[in-house]
Amino acid sequence: MKTLQRTSLLVCITILVMFGSIGIISYWPQISGFFQTSQATVAEQPGVDPFSYDPPLPSLVKDLHPVYNIQAELHTSEAKITGKMTIEFDNPGTADVRLFVYDYLWNKLAVKSIRYKDKPLAFERGLSTVKLANPLGSELRGAIAIEFENPVPRRGTRFGVKDDIWTLTTWYPMLGAQNQQGKWYDPPQRVDFGDPFVYHYADYNVSFVSPKGYNWVSSWGRGNAKAIDGSKQQIHYEGKKLLNFALIGSPLYQVETVQITPNLSVDIASVDKGNIERIKAIAGSVFPTYTDWYGPLPYPHVAIAETSTGTTYAMEYANLAVFKRDMYQRNLIDHWLPHEIAHLWWYNSVATLEASHGWLDEGLVELSVYHYLQNRYGGQSATTLLEEYSHDARRLQERYPDGKLDKPLQKFATEEEFHWTWYSRGALLFDHLRKQIGDDAYKRFLHRVQQNYHGSVIGAEHLDQALGQTLQGEASYFVTATKKSNREGMGTVQLEPYITTVINNMSYYPSISARATGGTVYFPLRELGEKMGLAISWDKEKQMIRITGNGYEVYVKERERFAVRDGKKLDLGHPLMEIKERTMVPLSFFATILEFDTQYNPDERTVKIQTRRSSGKVSETK
Repeated sequence: MKTLQRTSLLVCITILVMFGSIGIISYWPQISGFFQTSQATVAEQPGVDPFSYDPPLPSLVKDLHPVYNIQAELHTSEAKITGKMTIEFDNPGTADVRLFVYDYLWNKLAVKSIRYKDKPLAFERGLSTVKLANPLGSELRGAIAIEFENPVPRRGTRFGVKDDIWTLTTWYPMLGAQNQQGKWYDPPQRVDFGDPFVYHYADYNVSFVSPKGYNWVSSWGRGNAKAIDGSKQQIHYEGKKLLNFALIGSPLYQVETVQITPNLSVDIASVDKGNIERIKAIAGSVFPTYTDWYGPLPYPHVAIAETSTGTTYAMEYANLAVFKRDMYQRNLIDHWLPHEIAHLWWYNSVATLEASHGWLDEGLVELSVYHYLQNRYGGQSATTLLEEYSHDARRLQERYPDGKLDKPLQKFATEEEFHWTWYSRGALLFDHLRKQIGDDAYKRFLHRVQQNYHGSVIGAEHLDQALGQTLQGEASYFVTATKKSNREGMGTVQLEPYITTVINNMSYYPSISARATGGTVYFPLRELGEKMGLAISWDKEKQMIRITGNGYEVYVKERERFAVRDGKKLDLGHPLMEIKERTMVPLSFFATILEFDTQYNPDERTVKIQTRRSSGKVSETK
């Protein structure tokens, strides 16, 4: 190569490198993203669950995406809260809008005014509901402004003040909740036990004024405080996807924040530094144990608050575990604080309708105490607790044989029936499942419930769906168990296993899974048939489904066990069935009627189909 040629080549290469470098720098975010996506995809492939496509069931509360902006002040000398707030929400599409007010009959929250775009709105106050005509009209989203005043009871109630510890739980009007059909829930009337509240997940922007020197824990950390007017402080909080927003504070409180994980801090409030150390010891064992069983808590801040003696036993609010100081006696704290911390997952991250489905969260959190005791003290302590549950269940069977887990809160005859049902029998229901499917599958099931339903209000049917996804099949356990009377046993998991379908050596997962039902494998006719090249249509004259392929013309009818092939009636051995509005056919349809090669391996839950003409024989391998 001549010198001039070499020089020209070097110049060209230099120019290409320069422009190439500029291009790489300019498009590095996209290039980097491509590699990251590729790596993520490869990394995720081994853990892919081919049957996990089934979307979560809708929440029992329709999401109107509410956002609260609250400016409130606590007047300690008068024991009252004054506040102004706006609630922004999606148009519910109903003639009226409802607010829920969870106060006491003897201590009423006063709604002073409600406005929409600076226009006053008429409203009607009921027992726990405020109703007003829907002002949004055709708008998709809007906001109403509310002015309220709430006297704080001077007693140790769930909402109240005792010994200068202020427990501010249901202290403001809340947007009402609808079911998925758009019907407003009616909050059940309070009884002497349980919390029959219906909540709505929301985002919060709260500015709260109190006297300077008060230390507060809340549903979203310590907030950002600043001094105002010399003797007051204002704390600002911003919370996301909260079931409600509560505060507990006192000028006597000492508060210590413990970093449990990089993504989770716990504020611990007590009037006694020694008590904080005891709480920290419990928390240090509880949080890792529950994270193992349920997955990471999807909130950055939670709190534990100790209230005074003679207050409400123990209670849960959004990101708050609360207990009274009396519980240090007889070491009750070692049961009820782990119980309330478990509510951070069950009630808080995933909610339920407390008046009718309280067994769900109370049963889970009681069994959580079993896990805590086992992890911290060993098997004997945990086993003793299960024996207590079993003893309660026997007494329940003797005294209230006709009761059920899904009995509404207001229908329990006594508080003991309530506790033995939702707490003890509820815990045994979950433990019975754990023993049937094993610890590993049980953990995967509860992790899936948290992943699927964080920020949702769920019931027994949601649990069954998550259980089925975990076991890769159509599961039935909770819905049937909650309707069994106390005199009956818990029942066993009923599972129709999903079947992997391999067509011409390629795995295929239809949107409605193939499954083993009563020992027979069923497939979605249209989806699987068209994948195999069959033509499927509806014959109006015959009122039958017409299928052509592999040299045959076949007619079948829903719920019948016979097929007509080229004019001849043939027995399928099992009838067609319908699942989620899809026609399902037994394996014999493809093997005997269309004469494809088929192999069914029940141990591996796999069916292999070759779409070439065969002798029509079905082989089963194990």
